[in-house]
Amino acid sequence: MTVAKSTADAELNATALEVEEAIWLQKLQEKLYPSGNRGEEEEGRLIVSAFNDNQACIASLMNGQFKPSTRHVGVKYFWLRELVRAGDVDISYVRTEVMIADGLTKGLEQAKHQNFLNMLSLSTQLICEAEMFSFLLV
Repeated sequence: MTVAKSTADAELNATALEVEEAIWLQKLQEKLYPSGNRGEEEEGRLIVSAFNDNQACIASLMNGQFKPSTRHVGVKYFWLRELVRAGDVDISYVRTEVMIADGLTKGLEQAKHQNFLNMLSLSTQLICEAEMFSFLLV
């Protein structure tokens, strides 16, 4: 585990891990279901879609625009940038307000928390009812 020196560096860490796991899952699916639905394909190549709300991270991956604060990045980031350039990884910008993962990674004020629940198609009533019967799961 490393300590990020900037938010762009933290996003690069998270995106590299996300893509690495997505590739692993795709390879597992390919082994388990060789002729099954493999998702989006281009000439037999699997394409990973990654979503990010940090424009500095996206610029670093798409254009190689590393700022002085990101020049310390390691080999896995150059690996990730090469995947993006080759078209094996499609990285897209998503506004922070609609980034579902934020509800799992940071504390949210009540209105943002409610929006997060709505994006997951959950309600606080449903969660309270689930907690009420949680003793059955023990």
